Amino acid sequence: MGEETEVPVNGHTFEETWRVRISTPGGEMLGAGILVSADTVLTCAHVIPWDGGPEPTAEVVAELVGVAGAPAVRARVAERCWVPELADSRGDVALLRLAEPQDARHAAPLHRVAPSPGRAVRMCGFPRTRGLADGVWFRATIAGPSGPRGEWVQLFPATPEETVRPGFSGAAVTDAETHRVLGMVVSRYDDRSSAAPDGKLHLSYMIPIETVVRYLPLIGDHVTGRPGNSLPPVPSGAPRDREFARWLARWFRAAEGMRDVEAIVIKKGETARAATLSRAVALADREVVADPPPPVPARAARDPRVPAPRSPGRPGGGTNGHVVTRALDDTAPPVGSVDLALDVSGETVAQFAERVADRLGLRTGNGDSVVGRFGDIRAVPLTIVAEGVDYAADPVALVEFTDLLAARGARLLLVFRNPDSQSLELALRMADPSKDEIAARLDRVRDRIEHIARRERTAYDRAALIAPVRRPPREAAGLRLDLTGLRHDPELGSRRFLPKLAAFESAVESGLLRVEEAIGRAEAAIARRDELRGRLEAFFALLAARSLEEEQAAAPLYRTAHNLLYQAPCELTEAEEAVEGFAEAVRRHTHRPRGGERP
Repeated sequence: MGEETEVPVNGHTFEETWRVRISTPGGEMLGAGILVSADTVLTCAHVIPWDGGPEPTAEVVAELVGVAGAPAVRARVAERCWVPELADSRGDVALLRLAEPQDARHAAPLHRVAPSPGRAVRMCGFPRTRGLADGVWFRATIAGPSGPRGEWVQLFPATPEETVRPGFSGAAVTDAETHRVLGMVVSRYDDRSSAAPDGKLHLSYMIPIETVVRYLPLIGDHVTGRPGNSLPPVPSGAPRDREFARWLARWFRAAEGMRDVEAIVIKKGETARAATLSRAVALADREVVADPPPPVPARAARDPRVPAPRSPGRPGGGTNGHVVTRALDDTAPPVGSVDLALDVSGETVAQFAERVADRLGLRTGNGDSVVGRFGDIRAVPLTIVAEGVDYAADPVALVEFTDLLAARGARLLLVFRNPDSQSLELALRMADPSKDEIAARLDRVRDRIEHIARRERTAYDRAALIAPVRRPPREAAGLRLDLTGLRHDPELGSRRFLPKLAAFESAVESGLLRVEEAIGRAEAAIARRDELRGRLEAFFALLAARSLEEEQAAAPLYRTAHNLLYQAPCELTEAEEAVEGFAEAVRRHTHRPRGGERP
């Protein structure tokens, strides 16, 4: 590690009094933590020794290293504030309760903010290195969402030597400019890669504060910054529009062919579409819980053959059953794919601008001044959903402001309630691609349909190998006809054509999904057939070492199984039974003396 990057904390000009060093009562360093309130410390669950029970029972020692003369304090995991690492590495957060409260003025300024790429941050951990027991500062910049299902945020270390290591887990990730705590160090990754100039890929990861709040709502009262999602929650049992949900998921993923600015209509009374939008936003948000499932399997669910990023200083890990997972189908957008979602009904442009500025982490005064500031801001790397645009205080002015945001890199989904509103017409004109762009989208859809046709031929070839033959879906022919109709649509070039094109793009993707599912089923059956072929030959090799008489006795069984496995289509059920019959015959012969003589 380069000495120039190891800056002991006592030489730093800005003291973070919330920094906590966590160790065992015997003095073994475990990791870092963040003082959240007078008697509460936030850390990673894997920092705390755990025997696999419901919650850790062992005491640890917490020290406020940023406060001169602060005594070491015993601490335990707070009741119901333990979320161990899940099988897919999500979770991994915990709150410790201090035996003796500290001065609340030393607590961390936790803050919600969109993890914008390029934001400079720093962190202080406690590596097991002589002379650095009081901590060492590392610098990094935010890269973007990463890690398990997008829960983490990837950090680019300022130098390879500043990749986090054992002793950094649980450390605060602090905005270098505002000194607010934006997240907590959770993991690192460094491996050989030809893509890196020094032959190594060095990455660090943090859990954003919003994700921590989702797992540990108790700390929500100590977090500043308004939540990114203020749309109404999805009512229990609300109907859903699955095709619309697929389209929303593709837009949040910024899938190929999706525009950065979309204007859609959800009329009053369209409860299914409204609920579908709220659900999609909730799934994309880091903090809001959506679709709680049954309990998650315990720590044994992790497949030891699958490598995972290393957690610095991890003594143990596991899962529990009360943490929420998220839907994993084609209607679920990635976690962290929305930065701001709000109902702008009755809102002024200034109020909307304040919300955008808050998510960017900008310090602002009154709303009127912040609108002007956006003229000087070079980048607005946010994904924003604005609902009820045509019911804003000044809908036209608000749409014009969103155009300014889009010009600075924002992705916007503008939701209107009245299909005849003047502001919708303006938004469609601003978002409406040129004729060349529409033609390009139609050409991309055509190419996608031809890809489906090729995959259909693959599906047919695969399905024909296994009996009973399951007829694969035929999607391409109908989609070609629909595309021809779309190219001759009388509304081509008008604003009414765009929803038709978007719906057709979604239908094409759904058709491809059905074909791929058919291929997957066929290839699974083919893999089983090939497995049976190998099993048959393996037992035949065992029989070859026996006498000629024994080999001839089992030969008819072998020929029957062989013929079934190598005919097309292969009757898989019959073949399985034939192979097992031959295997059983071989077992009988190989468990008695050569020649078949009994002792």
